Amino acid sequence: MKKIVTLVLISAFIFACSKDDMVEEVQQDTDSLTQTEARNAEAESPAEILDFASFDELENFIRELQDSDTDLLDEAISRSAETGYQSLLYIYDADLATLDEKGIDMEKVPVVHSYDDMLHLLLNQNGEIKVANQIFRIDGEFVFQYEQGASDQISSFLDNYNTGEIRLEKGESQQISEELLVYRHNNDEDITGDLDKEATENQKGVTAYDYFSGGQYRMRSRQFNGFWLFYSNVGFSTKVQKRKRYWFFGWRYYWGTVKKYNRLNYNVVYTAHGTWAITYTAEAQGAKDCFCNIARRTIDWSVGVPVAPYYYSVDSGQSNHWAHEFSVTPNTVNRTFNY
Repeated sequence: MKKIVTLVLISAFIFACSKDDMVEEVQQDTDSLTQTEARNAEAESPAEILDFASFDELENFIRELQDSDTDLLDEAISRSAETGYQSLLYIYDADLATLDEKGIDMEKVPVVHSYDDMLHLLLNQNGEIKVANQIFRIDGEFVFQYEQGASDQISSFLDNYNTGEIRLEKGESQQISEELLVYRHNNDEDITGDLDKEATENQKGVTAYDYFSGGQYRMRSRQFNGFWLFYSNVGFSTKVQKRKRYWFFGWRYYWGTVKKYNRLNYNVVYTAHGTWAITYTAEAQGAKDCFCNIARRTIDWSVGVPVAPYYYSVDSGQSNHWAHEFSVTPNTVNRTFNY
């Protein structure tokens, strides 16, 4: 009798262990299957995305920031602290330790190749913004326009695109389904150098930057323009970055924006090419001089549906950029762009 009871207990124990293993395996499989769905649900959460009822509302939001000359990086930092909204502008300028504290995996953050800080402020950590019940997501070479709840179709599109079943040239768009439109943009800016948050101590950076003596500071000056389906822009910027050190599983280095005396002036002729509006050419001249994160001037921009009414090109003229760091000699660097 004791042997029978012992066998029963052993069998029960084995069954319980097997059942726990099965439950754990099923749970792991379920977690794996729902990871993408969870990320999509998070991306579409109103708390994590800027939500505008109309393009007029988005236009007013941008215009208010432009007219007030708001320091956009300060705005991004403030929104992160006060509302939990993590914009790409905030993420791109933070170090890995800070992002880890906020639960943000930099490897999962999309790269939006633009030097327009306004665009990066508009996009959340998934590269998304919501306007008039449509979500726009920018990731790599694509702009996705889709209805809420249809983000799983993006993965299907990418699979078909990568296998060659779908072909899409630069500047072309394709209606993949009733809920998903894909546009392959042809913007050619590359912000990879700015996003390297694991630079080694001796890394020199890229030749497009002007370095102060000693190499601890550099000026980044840019003329930017881009067309992102729902939004387009053209302008100029000057900023200073410092090579910073931080601890994240060992000492690491990255280039972070610092407030310095930044200047720019410009006198250019540019063309606004109409996508569904009348093309026009205009002259723009002005200057910006500030102790700030970035001296920025957007000389023209547009938003709209089904697409922004204009894309822009600078035809001729010049922009001049200066930055000052008084702890080194010489304390000024400058760059001139001729168009």
